Amino acid sequence: LDQIHDRLQKLISQLEILKESLSQKDINLKFLRSLPTEWRTHTLIWRNKTDLEEQSLDDLFDNLKIYEDEVKSSSSIITST
Repeated sequence: LDQIHDRLQKLISQLEILKESLSQKDINLKFLRSLPTEWRTHTLIWRNKTDLEEQSLDDLFDNLKIYEDEVKSSSSIITST
């Protein structure tokens, strides 16, 4: 999760240097789409929220970070069975 966030932040910064911009909603959707499949449930929930364009990338990241341990543990359970 951290690596994906950092990579997207870097890309956004590079776009800003080139005077290109993306809407906040596009940025957040790109972040959600880039998450691994074990995040599917959380990404579906967040993609359907009406205030997605009002969330900063950092806020979205912080909200998802709360569930990281849960996602990792459920992923390891599925992998080990």
